This record gives sequence, structure tokens and C-alpha cells, in this order.
Amino acid sequence: MKQIRPYIGVAMIVVGTLTLAVTRLAALRSSNALLLTGLLLIAGGIVVHVQAIKHASND
Repeated sequence: MKQIRPYIGVAMIVVGTLTLAVTRLAALRSSNALLLTGLLLIAGGIVVHVQAIKHASND
């Protein structure tokens, strides 16, 4: 698990970006839940990634 932990934030950003891209390509503009999910995944991924970097620099 320690080997995967630094990459969870990046994975969340990628999944959020793919969610937004699929929403755009499928013309699901009326689906605010999907757009909000993508946004929250990207924002959460950024927070998790920054915390992982800070934690790695303290070791």
C-alpha cells in the first residue's frame, strides 16, 4: 500500500479528467452530477497529491 499511496492523487485527477471528457463527448451537458463528480475528483486529487508530496519531503 505504501508503494501506491503517492499515486492516488494523480489517479484521482486522471479519473476526474476522463469523467469530464466522457461527459463532453457524450453530450451529457444536462447531467450536473457527472460534472460535479469530475470537479470533486480533480480537486480532491490535487489536495491528496500535495499532501503526499509534503509527507514525502518530511521523511
